[in-house]
Amino acid sequence: MKKSVIMLAVLAVGLIFTNTYGWTQGTQDDPCRIGKYSFSVGAGMRNFSENLYKTVYDNSGMSYNLDLGVKVAKSLEAFLHTDYFKKDGKLTYTKEKTTLKIIPIELGARYLIAVSKQCKPKLFPYLGAGAGYYMVKEENPIGTLDKKSVGFFVEGGLRFYVAGSFFIDAKIKDVILKIKNDQDRNINTGGFTYMGAIGITF
Repeated sequence: MKKSVIMLAVLAVGLIFTNTYGWTQGTQDDPCRIGKYSFSVGAGMRNFSENLYKTVYDNSGMSYNLDLGVKVAKSLEAFLHTDYFKKDGKLTYTKEKTTLKIIPIELGARYLIAVSKQCKPKLFPYLGAGAGYYMVKEENPIGTLDKKSVGFFVEGGLRFYVAGSFFIDAKIKDVILKIKNDQDRNINTGGFTYMGAIGITF
């Protein structure tokens, strides 16, 4: 229920802003017009909600991401996102090496909101939400945990066009994900990720 409420709230807020600014976009002479397709690559820092992961993996680690989007309405963009996260840590008691890998395949939608009708600067805050298929693998001398699960996410960010179709993107994403370990205990493998990227629309 909590997940659904969060996603509905994000989409509702996005719709309100979109009705204010977004649906005026899309004509050839519109200064806020952007390409139908977007492509970006970037990196970010991933944090953990689970206290055990914070202890073992020292709070955060680097991820690398790829994002493909397509406009399905004047201010609504559907997107496919994936990233690669790998982090080495030390087991709590034995201090032996342990490695965690997380690879998601996420589908979602985001509302791009023009800051002004003239788009000077060409800056688009956005709100988004979606679901993903998450592949989680942890390897250490104790054994290997290899799980796959469906999760959800919400995100908010800024897209700034620096020259023509080229843009810089910065976002915060909250992933809501739980997997079961070999002892049938739910582990919260979600958390906040802070991402930056460069991209192009066409």
